Amino acid sequence: MHTVILGNGIVALTTGFRLAKRAAADDIITIVGSKLRNGSATLAAAAMLNSFAEVEAGSLETEIDRYRFELSRKAARMWPEFERDLVEGTQTRPVGHADGPGGLGTFIINNSAADDLDDENYDAIAAALEEFKEPFESVSPKDIPNYLPEQKYRASRALLIKNEGWYNPRLIVELLDAALSNFPQVRFVDGNVLRLEAKDGRVDTVYLTGGQTLAGDEYILATGATTSEILEASNLGVNVQRVFYGVGVSIELRSLDAALVNCIRTPNRGLACGVYAVPYPQAPGIENDRVIIGASNFISPTRYEYGRVTSVESLMKSAMEQINSNFYRADFVRANIGWRPTSQDTYPLVGRTSIQNLIIASGTKRDGFHLSPLLSEMIVSLLYRENVDSRWSWFAPEREVIRSMTRDQAVSKAVRHQINAAYQHGFAPAKNRMPQQVAQMYRDAVEKLHDQVGAHDWGIPPEMLDMYRYGHAKV
Repeated sequence: MHTVILGNGIVALTTGFRLAKRAAADDIITIVGSKLRNGSATLAAAAMLNSFAEVEAGSLETEIDRYRFELSRKAARMWPEFERDLVEGTQTRPVGHADGPGGLGTFIINNSAADDLDDENYDAIAAALEEFKEPFESVSPKDIPNYLPEQKYRASRALLIKNEGWYNPRLIVELLDAALSNFPQVRFVDGNVLRLEAKDGRVDTVYLTGGQTLAGDEYILATGATTSEILEASNLGVNVQRVFYGVGVSIELRSLDAALVNCIRTPNRGLACGVYAVPYPQAPGIENDRVIIGASNFISPTRYEYGRVTSVESLMKSAMEQINSNFYRADFVRANIGWRPTSQDTYPLVGRTSIQNLIIASGTKRDGFHLSPLLSEMIVSLLYRENVDSRWSWFAPEREVIRSMTRDQAVSKAVRHQINAAYQHGFAPAKNRMPQQVAQMYRDAVEKLHDQVGAHDWGIPPEMLDMYRYGHAKV
């Protein structure tokens, strides 16, 4: 069997690795992707393996959301063994932390840099930890190693989630590239996918930049945020909702006197993952002096090549004010730009399609790295026509758009997050009824948009408001 994996991000590489371990001697596995990896969501990530730290108030209320949370927890537990497999395949040292990701844990801080939405989400995290009996402890913020915020932004409370850690994703990608190169069945093609061509209900040719073409037996489309561009150019007749560019910026610092030993982060806030600072080791066994700070987020209908100045400025300011004031002396190493593949309904798009030999794996938003050991296992099972959990069908690529929120839930969440974001960026209301007036202004605008698009008995995901407002998302 010749399997063509389109994409060379984390989902594509982990799938290739799992497939190579099962491959017969005469199988061929072709992995297609530019060596530059421009816009790679993986390389811009802090690669936090956070399940509980991502919980928000109301985020576990529906069956599909609890299943997605179940997958997240399962994937986090798979990482240590998956790393061991990679290390054995490359004869290198582990790149995890302590006994693996989570060995040192993640601190959640509850500070006053935004509004009381942070308090609600912090409480939701604590409640979920209790419900699922996940090991954690409440700690004094002053006991968090190298946590030295400005006084007015100091946390009032904090907790340590003991089994939620992180990786340097660049080291993992290097490990995967090296491990895959050791399999004689694997070959790499340097190029980007332009379109697919099908005949008699099967893909038979892939067209790449530079005039290259490829042909194989099975195809996995795992190109991240460019998925919709490729499908639109291919005209295959598959009805897959649009995948947008979740443009994110992170920054890498070199800090000789404020390097971290734990991940420190806020709860989710302002339609993003809040503020985080994560150790960013450069090589196994080498004393670390790097930190990754993140992350910004905005949804775009087209690729966005550069990070916005406001994103970089906000991250640096947040890092110095909310994590460690000594970061003002840190060296600025680089800004990373990543395109998180974000589907219209914000749920993953994973599974076989009506094209007999085409699997799509996209829409993972900011969970692609975290979920990749689990996603790759499921994708390989699909390739071999094996049974998988029937609930995966909820994320089938050609499904209807999932509408998991009522209109009132979506409107209320959008208003809360917009106000929360405003406070993060210096909103200082006059001492009258301005906060209530601004909230009402936001509510009126969001209600009007719902009316305009006909969202009467369902809610628009708050991060997708502009995509509906400007006609990029289909009703």
